[in-house]
Amino acid sequence: MRSIRRIVMHPHYDQYISDYDIALLELEAPIFFNELVQPICLPSSPRVFIYGTVCYVTGWGALKENICYILAERSKKSKVKIIDQSICNKLYDDVITSRMLCAGNLNGGIDACQVMWKTKL
Repeated sequence: MRSIRRIVMHPHYDQYISDYDIALLELEAPIFFNELVQPICLPSSPRVFIYGTVCYVTGWGALKENICYILAERSKKSKVKIIDQSICNKLYDDVITSRMLCAGNLNGGIDACQVMWKTKL
């Protein structure tokens, strides 16, 4: 277990629409890589993500749909599919920016945002 010295949020982070929703964790002590501890796998830039591609989302977000104050105590991981940006933008009232990636299940269930889908498309 490592202790976090500080969390560095992106300077343009927008808490209302979650734009630039990324942060760095500065740890108290260095990490040494081994067979169980490895750096995160990031895509090269620029990268085109194809709709329907399976990917993983991680974080400490809400555990229940429409209940934002019940947060995970430990980081969680979920397997989801990438959703077409235009469909996602309709579901989120046009707040999806070009810096966002939409992933989840249009029929409800696990996703990166825990937003309740009110209609099936």
